[in-house]
Amino acid sequence: MQINPRQLEAFRKVMVTGSMTMAAELLEVSQPAVSRLIKDLEKALSIRLFRREGNRLIPGAEAQRLFREVDRFYQGLEQVERVAQDLKSVRIGTLRIASISALGLGFLSEGIRRFTAAHPQVAISLEVRPSLGVLELTAMNHVDIGYVGFMGAEYPGVDVFPHPSVAAVCVLPRGHALARKKTVKITDLQGENLISLHDNSPLRMRVEMALSSAGVSCTRSIETTFAHSACSMVASGLGVTVADPFTAAYLRDPAIICRPLVPTVPYTFSMVLPSHQQRSKVLSDFIAVMKGLFAEKMPQ
Repeated sequence: MQINPRQLEAFRKVMVTGSMTMAAELLEVSQPAVSRLIKDLEKALSIRLFRREGNRLIPGAEAQRLFREVDRFYQGLEQVERVAQDLKSVRIGTLRIASISALGLGFLSEGIRRFTAAHPQVAISLEVRPSLGVLELTAMNHVDIGYVGFMGAEYPGVDVFPHPSVAAVCVLPRGHALARKKTVKITDLQGENLISLHDNSPLRMRVEMALSSAGVSCTRSIETTFAHSACSMVASGLGVTVADPFTAAYLRDPAIICRPLVPTVPYTFSMVLPSHQQRSKVLSDFIAVMKGLFAEKMPQ
């Protein structure tokens, strides 16, 4: 039996929604029809893609791997459709952005607001992903511009433009004793419960180096992937953290307070563009807006 596009489309909808019923609604067919398409796909592949646990549909490792390839294929098709629609409607332009969460959750929103004030007819999309996901989208020319964290090496198909580093901040519960200080010294963190980012975080590595150089020992009972989560846990009184200034500014949570850290722990990030692509006026204008915003909000 051959794999057909309808089976792959049904598979993708089930993976995205986690439900055959919702997939059927999106495909405008019956739930048994989706179930049959999935069974036929499993038969064609000689692989069981899903298992059921009660009412839950659990994809196996094979399904996860297949989904990555299928989703990449459909994203390419959707991009072709968007380009075709742009040509048909003679749009003034489009701007596709991908960013790490530190910038994508708040800071970029202000940049987009300023940009759209001067370019109201430009269609804009923003995807928030980890650095690797941003690099992949940029290399495949699925976005016009991306913002990633620290890059230790070149990435094929991408031109990298490092931004000047900014200073990370110490995030404290508002009632914390250190909140009374105008600046927090790295030695002030001795014995504190430090909520850490994951092991592969460049910011965590720099914080660890600063603590080690100062001979400071902290309790590390909690770690998390995102600075946003770390700051939220600080607001809950679970400890203190060191975060990028973009995330800290975005939260605006009255339960936390941010203080400069001495000595400075740098937070680095870069703008990335697809290689060998002509830069449109729309993109150049957006880069100019963001450059001005960085200079205003994050002066060196």
